[in-house]
Amino acid sequence: MKRTLSLLSSALLVGLLSCTDHEVPNPGEVIRQTVIENLKSPIGLAFNAQDQIFVTEAGTGNQDARVSMIMNGQAMPVVTGMQSVAAEGTIEGIGHLYFHGDSLYILHGIEGMIYSVKTSSLNPNQPLAASSITRQFVRPIVDSLKLVTPLNSNVYNLTAGPNGDLYITDAGTNIVLKREKGTGKISLFAKIPKVTPTAEAVPTGIVFDGQKFLVTALSGGPFIDGTSKIFQIDLAGNVSDYKTGFTTLTDITLSGANKPVVVQLARFAFAPTPGFVPNSGNLLSEEGKAVVTGFSMPTDIENKGTNKYYVLNHGSGKLEMVSW
Repeated sequence: MKRTLSLLSSALLVGLLSCTDHEVPNPGEVIRQTVIENLKSPIGLAFNAQDQIFVTEAGTGNQDARVSMIMNGQAMPVVTGMQSVAAEGTIEGIGHLYFHGDSLYILHGIEGMIYSVKTSSLNPNQPLAASSITRQFVRPIVDSLKLVTPLNSNVYNLTAGPNGDLYITDAGTNIVLKREKGTGKISLFAKIPKVTPTAEAVPTGIVFDGQKFLVTALSGGPFIDGTSKIFQIDLAGNVSDYKTGFTTLTDITLSGANKPVVVQLARFAFAPTPGFVPNSGNLLSEEGKAVVTGFSMPTDIENKGTNKYYVLNHGSGKLEMVSW
């Protein structure tokens, strides 16, 4: 997001489930539960092999971004000491995280790097300092491509693709990067085009459905309704539209039917005062149908079973589970 959440506050700053997948619940059918509250500007959410919950928290702007494990309704730090920056009315810096193989990978847009740590080393009783774990700079590689003027990079989200390689969205340069398994070599995989002649895509979430990558676009300001979309990228890096007509998409997961399910950050109002409308975030099918509404600037969604999803609210600091 051109420095992700500062774009969200300034910019100024699911898939269609099959009939058997029960796409849109009947009135009163949704079960909605709070898993934890009072997270500090959360951004990313991931589950390890034991289904334990981990989140990235951007912190308070006092160099206190961290990765936390959710235990018994509490956020227990496991990696601490990352940059946390207050800018234009929001807290930013850290991005999403992803368990892959025997490691946890953590993106940090402001620092311009990807961290990695062995899953077995994550211990809420002995949190690790970020300075003590493996780091790899990504920003210099992005800048060397010279794709935007002025140079801008914000590594934001990631997923695994074929052969165990990692694929990373950069919301500042509007690209997807490929990080090779084994060598760690990072290279350009795909360029994401503008969503309108004047609005950048600002790629956010990414998943691999077994054949292609699906990438959500926040869209650049002024966040006009309907200008966000889901892109598809084939294994050769060719980009095309998958579904259009969305608004401010921030993340994507796959349903039990292997179809996209996405979250909308919020609607943007121009009057009487420009800004995002509180609690106007939604969980949507790939056809844009609202499945569950009223989220507070959601930035991550994860599927944990048929019609059971975890949604992370950046605005309220709340992690919710919804099912139907």
